[in-house]
Amino acid sequence: MTIATAATGFATRVVPAHDVQLAFSSQLDDGSFEAQGADTQWIADSRKELRLNRCIGLPTETVYGLAANALDEDAVRSIYAAKSRPSDNPLIVHVSSMRMLRALYHLPASGTTRPFLGTANAAPEDAGAGLAEPEGMDARLREAEDRDRAQGGDGVWPEIPRVYHEAIRRFWPGPLTIVLPRPPCIPMIVLGGHGDTVAFRFPAHPVARAAISACGLPLAAPSANASGRPSPTTAAHVLHDLRGRLPLIVDAGTCDVGVESTVLDAFSPNSRAGGQLSPCILRPGGVTLEQLALLEGAAWRRLRVYRRDFVSAELELNPTTPGMKYRHYAPSAPVHVLVPQAARPDAEMAQLVQQQIGVLAGERGARRIGVVAVAAAGRPFDAPPGCALCVHRVADARELAHCIFALLRSLDETEHVDAILVQGVGEANEGMAVMNRLTKAASFHVLC
Repeated sequence: MTIATAATGFATRVVPAHDVQLAFSSQLDDGSFEAQGADTQWIADSRKELRLNRCIGLPTETVYGLAANALDEDAVRSIYAAKSRPSDNPLIVHVSSMRMLRALYHLPASGTTRPFLGTANAAPEDAGAGLAEPEGMDARLREAEDRDRAQGGDGVWPEIPRVYHEAIRRFWPGPLTIVLPRPPCIPMIVLGGHGDTVAFRFPAHPVARAAISACGLPLAAPSANASGRPSPTTAAHVLHDLRGRLPLIVDAGTCDVGVESTVLDAFSPNSRAGGQLSPCILRPGGVTLEQLALLEGAAWRRLRVYRRDFVSAELELNPTTPGMKYRHYAPSAPVHVLVPQAARPDAEMAQLVQQQIGVLAGERGARRIGVVAVAAAGRPFDAPPGCALCVHRVADARELAHCIFALLRSLDETEHVDAILVQGVGEANEGMAVMNRLTKAASFHVLC
């Protein structure tokens, strides 16, 4: 494992994508789109930088991503360098259509020219020569469909394991990542240098999808923050962490979901238990356990969650997806999280928060404490003598998921607290993803 550091050689530009309306020709199969509005310059700008194998900041519905050409080793290496990310921490590859995903399995292991797998939105005069889809791609896709039908299949997405098809139809585009066999064209650096699977996602954010289609390349894209810091949910967060390390940030406002995608494995050996297919959630996120458990088929009744239902020494050493191995999401101020062991009334949880405020002020010596409380209303917390409180309240786990990273950054970078106390939530629905992130961000866990 190595950690590269990027030189701060760019004059980072922030380009707006607020006044833009994007209409796609297809929900899943094709990435063609039409763009209208005053803010469309980001399309040409992002296409140019991505096809030059530079990384850019790009909004998605989950968090902002640091995106670069997933087919080029040097481009992917620039992601690791810009984030100071450990080289054995794998990346998720983002596509803009099922056609793009399928085409990856028909590309050679390496090539001297960058392929174009997008749409007519990327014209050669806008982005340089050579923007033509590999010759015969249509024929290769049709041949794969015909082979599948000849073997008793339905000819739909034959490159993609059938166990995922319903999940794709239900949750793509969206905050779900699936573990698939590695296409030969994806360099090993994307995998963190180990394994034979790649995590793929089809983002729902129209700006992200349009950027991928316009450049015609699948994009490797972790969160666009300095490694270990809270994930960014605004362009300002990206600029704070990575100014000078990338040429461009596309600003489309605040992300809708607020936590990263769910990573689902129904393909690798990790997805089998007791000789049966038992899919597993490797990282909770924007699609919940409860939603996935509603998929048809007996295998989904055996859905498991990593670290809750099983652990693997191999996965701990060589993770197949990001968010598993290293400490993540942490601000500079130490985070203390109250971890509820059972459902408690709001008034009782408020008392526990008040008690912990006293502990931080008395035993830890904190003089400026940030508090994130889960209750839409309630009496104010009492500040201990000589101590100031910066209190933020959210209504429920859903709202906490949406804003937790932004709150951690605000308390740390703007309100300059010297300790942060977060009231945890139960693990039902969005709560599982929230507590996954909080336990990784926290220096101290208080069971209650």
